[in-house]
Amino acid sequence: MTEEPKPEHYCILIADDLPSNLAYFDEALRTFGYRTITAQDGQEALERIAEQVPDLVLSDVNMPRMDGFQLSLRIKKDTRTSEIPVILVTAMDDRESLAKGLSSGVDDFLIKPVNLSELQARVRNLLLVRDYRRHMRRYTTELEEQVAARTADLKQAFDQLKLANDQLRHASLDTIRRLSTAAEYRDADTAAHIWRMSTYSSAIARQLGMGDEFTDAILYASPMHDVGKIGTPDNILLKPGAFDPEEKKIMQQHTLIGESILGDSDHPLLQMARTIAGGHHERWDGSGYPRGLAGEGIPISARVVAVADVYDALTTQRVYKPAWSSEKAFELIRESAGTHFDPRCVEAFLEIRDKILDLQQIHRRKPKDRNLILAKGK
Repeated sequence: MTEEPKPEHYCILIADDLPSNLAYFDEALRTFGYRTITAQDGQEALERIAEQVPDLVLSDVNMPRMDGFQLSLRIKKDTRTSEIPVILVTAMDDRESLAKGLSSGVDDFLIKPVNLSELQARVRNLLLVRDYRRHMRRYTTELEEQVAARTADLKQAFDQLKLANDQLRHASLDTIRRLSTAAEYRDADTAAHIWRMSTYSSAIARQLGMGDEFTDAILYASPMHDVGKIGTPDNILLKPGAFDPEEKKIMQQHTLIGESILGDSDHPLLQMARTIAGGHHERWDGSGYPRGLAGEGIPISARVVAVADVYDALTTQRVYKPAWSSEKAFELIRESAGTHFDPRCVEAFLEIRDKILDLQQIHRRKPKDRNLILAKGK
């Protein structure tokens, strides 16, 4: 993995019609080490972008001539600037405003008054995600060109295509690992959780008869299920007690943020990862979020991951609860068939109870021993 670029390598455009706000964010970002460009409204921001394309845009929502939503829409519709991450700063935190922002291509929100530590973390994360996407696209393009250049000789083309497919798969998995790491740095328990639940998900899918291609895909796509939590404030993500209604609303946004981060990739693994990120909190009876999907309207990959994710969450100690016994967790999952979970997924999960317990024990071993056992088992 290459060394993370330093802040001075990035340029951030700040748009705000209030000089005091403009000066506040300009000074803060310069203090963090970033280079900055400023604009007093959305129209001026577009003019600045035409002169110098920034690496990220931080914009107020309410501005004359062109507001933050319109600015984001214009940036995302232009192929030359569509990859630029956009953060909107707003005093509004209602679902309608968040939905409007997401439909305008907004990547993240900051609610006033803005905490500088949170600002620094959000900016850093979005720049990392943008760099990883570019890395993936460049790598894919290079491989496609390499294969195309060798199609004249059939045998050589076949060998090159096989090599290209292998490299593309490794590049995809590397991107998933990197994106997962972007979320892991905020929660020490996350790394172990994502690999446990991903192996549980693959085992459930195999028991359902989904085939090797699907079971391998869900193994590598499911670790991205909570990548949207990089956009959740630490005071909520790490809160030891229950959420109040507003905190719960913000926490639930991680599903939509995860979808936005994963984007509209043409790669099947990232497509599945996006589906899982947006759907693993939906419930069979329609009482879940973010869309209230029900039954088979919920994608099968999200239904499988929902069972694995909840089981691992129940049997793991968290800041707000002790770990449950496996027996108690299995019983709750059994009782939740037809309400929270797809009954078929629960049935498959219960049929491989011993396999789940074995995987649980494997993941408690040292990483080197664990990887060796999993490789032999596969």
